[in-house]
Amino acid sequence: MRLVSRVFLPLTVLVSGALAVSTQAQTYITDFSDSQWKAQSGAFACSLTHEIAAFGSARLVRNAGTAELLELKGKAQSFGDGAVRVEAVPPVWRTDVSSNNLGQAQSSGQSLKVSGAQIATITASLEQGTNVMFSGSNLRVGLAARNFSTAFASYRSCVKNLIPYTFDQLSRTQLSYTRAAEELSQAAKAELDKIVRYMKADQKVLGIIIDAHSDKSPKPEESEALSQRQAELVTSYLIEKGIAADHITTRWHGDKFPIANNQNKAGQAKNRRVTVRLESEQTRKEMEKKIAVIKEAEQKAAAEKAAKEATEKPDPGINPAELEKLTEQQNLSSGKQPEIGLPR
Repeated sequence: MRLVSRVFLPLTVLVSGALAVSTQAQTYITDFSDSQWKAQSGAFACSLTHEIAAFGSARLVRNAGTAELLELKGKAQSFGDGAVRVEAVPPVWRTDVSSNNLGQAQSSGQSLKVSGAQIATITASLEQGTNVMFSGSNLRVGLAARNFSTAFASYRSCVKNLIPYTFDQLSRTQLSYTRAAEELSQAAKAELDKIVRYMKADQKVLGIIIDAHSDKSPKPEESEALSQRQAELVTSYLIEKGIAADHITTRWHGDKFPIANNQNKAGQAKNRRVTVRLESEQTRKEMEKKIAVIKEAEQKAAAEKAAKEATEKPDPGINPAELEKLTEQQNLSSGKQPEIGLPR
């Protein structure tokens, strides 16, 4: 790799009367023979990296549940803060293609980031064999088109199969059901399918916790049975889809924990629910901390209650039968009470 300067474009250019490139601008672009693009694929992230000689790198990345981002990052040099011109610039031997303005990008510190529709414009130019140049007031950095297409095809294949949601988005899923439901609804199955797909891909998920609730029934045992049936339906479906039974904790609570008014149909519908939660090491630690705080508060409250009862406990007096017994033991000759004591 080598540093290439003052190539492709005149170094003094004015765009829209605002963005000028200094004649002293340094230009960095990887030599044609050294240009490489490397794709990395995973269930939750796809990336495409291009090393830029003597400058740093460019990285196109798409993570699960987030928007695509193209970032140019220098090791020492930077565009600084402000607008940077983006232009498609053909190699010198491509006389059939002319330069094309691709708009502007914003730079901040050592990093220049491009998002949204402009990424598609840039990648389309690179696929067509046209280099893309980013020009600031004192710096020009280019993306070389050579070897881009093959790596980009791998990247796009990864993005196509990327899981489109994150742990946080699935960590707590709530399913609703009707009172007469004997099987899971299609909507519930669709949500559970997401959980299954994610859990199979992410080894950091420790388990699933299922909590089923119902609305209020005439008899408590009816509410209990209703929530139990739904909890078991969800559990059975997850096992059927390949989740190990020992990774699932199944609980049902009847109508003990309503979240809405059970006196109307809208509230009853909200109370008929199944909450499915994913457990990771982090969420488990957070829950352990919460439980420890609750236990500490409970112990403190119990100690305070015991202390208060000890100081305010009323004198129960003497049992009538005991009083009768003590009276019978009275020394009739002296009139004194026995030493064990009677109430004064």
